[in-house]
Amino acid sequence: MGRFIKTTTGALILANVAMFVVFAIVAAACGGQKAALLFGVTANPWPMPWTLVTYMFTDNSLLNLLFNCLWLWLFSRMFLEIDSERRLLWCYLAGGIGGALFFLGGAWLGIGGGILFGASAAILGILSYAAVRVPYMRINLMFFGPVKFIWIGIIAVGLSLLSFASGNIGGGLAHIGGALAGALYALVLRSRRGRFRIIRPTEKKTLDELLDKVRRSGYSSLNADERKQLLDYSKKL
Repeated sequence: MGRFIKTTTGALILANVAMFVVFAIVAAACGGQKAALLFGVTANPWPMPWTLVTYMFTDNSLLNLLFNCLWLWLFSRMFLEIDSERRLLWCYLAGGIGGALFFLGGAWLGIGGGILFGASAAILGILSYAAVRVPYMRINLMFFGPVKFIWIGIIAVGLSLLSFASGNIGGGLAHIGGALAGALYALVLRSRRGRFRIIRPTEKKTLDELLDKVRRSGYSSLNADERKQLLDYSKKL
């Protein structure tokens, strides 16, 4: 358990659980509306600056907390197959900030509104980063077998947009903002690596062989050394 908490995934899940408890205590002591304004993002009145961060760690119902922790654990595992724990944290924050900005932009334009809570936008930032970073890499999913990252990303974002159908316009906008922020982060990193890093022909050949093996048999078919090689080479692309 201690080892799990020391990971980025464990720390993020623990932060979500802790904030849920803190929010519940503040709501009981000061009232739900005041607690919502202290922890959630709202366009009217103007949001407190810190809520752009606190909202992405705060769920206002136990069911939302459980689902968000489950998705965070699952998508973080997928993310860490291709990138570092440090970047996982940055993707989470980028997705959360992107979600808050889209929510506020919509509210100020008269679209959506209300108070924004929850980790959904931040989690979508993690997933969309992976889908853009390595779209054709496959990962084995229970009951489905090998599935490409790009399809996982498309399906997850599509399901999250059901918020619009349920009338939660603000939540839907936040989901779009989170997904776009994660994708943009991946594209910016790819652009920077393209400028400053060069992969040698021998490395390119090895990378092609590893990717071909992944396409044929899935990521789990790689041994530990091959996974490390693939990660090292992917950082140069």
